[in-house]
Amino acid sequence: MPLFRRTKPSWEPDWQTFPGRVDSEDAMLHADLAAVRLAPVEELPVRLTVRVALAATRPDGSPDRETAHQLYVFEDKLAGEVAKRTGGQYVGRVIAGGACTFVCQLPAEPGELKLPGPFTPELTTTDDPDWSYVRAVFTPDPAAEQRSYNLPLVRALVSRGDRAEQPRPVEHSAHFAEQKQASAAGAELGKLGYRVTASVDPDGSATVTATRAVPLTEIDEATVQVLTVVRANGGDYDGWGCDLVR
Repeated sequence: MPLFRRTKPSWEPDWQTFPGRVDSEDAMLHADLAAVRLAPVEELPVRLTVRVALAATRPDGSPDRETAHQLYVFEDKLAGEVAKRTGGQYVGRVIAGGACTFVCQLPAEPGELKLPGPFTPELTTTDDPDWSYVRAVFTPDPAAEQRSYNLPLVRALVSRGDRAEQPRPVEHSAHFAEQKQASAAGAELGKLGYRVTASVDPDGSATVTATRAVPLTEIDEATVQVLTVVRANGGDYDGWGCDLVR
């Protein structure tokens, strides 16, 4: 099989790691979001997935230190082989369910790829000119990201003696480029039972705070509810805060 020169992608890569859900399972994703935003790339219609089982994982499902190092070495070798031997691009990886799946998009069916141990990889190729898998899996889910941010905050409060099951006022903050966006979001949040206040910033933008009493055991539902309203009205959700309850 002819070898291709290893070339850089025609876009500037934007590698990010973020949480998500794949096949109804929590997953940790690592992807070139520049490629995801550009998808589909007409010249790369064939999807290659390379799945390896993880021999050792932590309680949260992530690989242990040694396995993680082996994955990084494998990942670098795979990306190089795909570029050199097929002219394709490595797009990202999914860690979930005791396995890591690497995803590439190629111009055609690949020949033999020389990949390092200690893994026994399962290679699958699929015609996917629309990059449907890449777009479905690697498009970031703001709700999943927010839930991942909530967890360490709740753990920190509980470690200080907080009674997580006890309702307390939780204040959410959001920023809007235009006052009319802030007003629309505030009206929606008010109907959902939040006490809403707004302030106008010197540049004409606006900051909205929305407060409602909930236990920390329901913080994921509360933050996703506010986040959804804020994003629907063109704003950015800045986070939440509350007092310690003992």
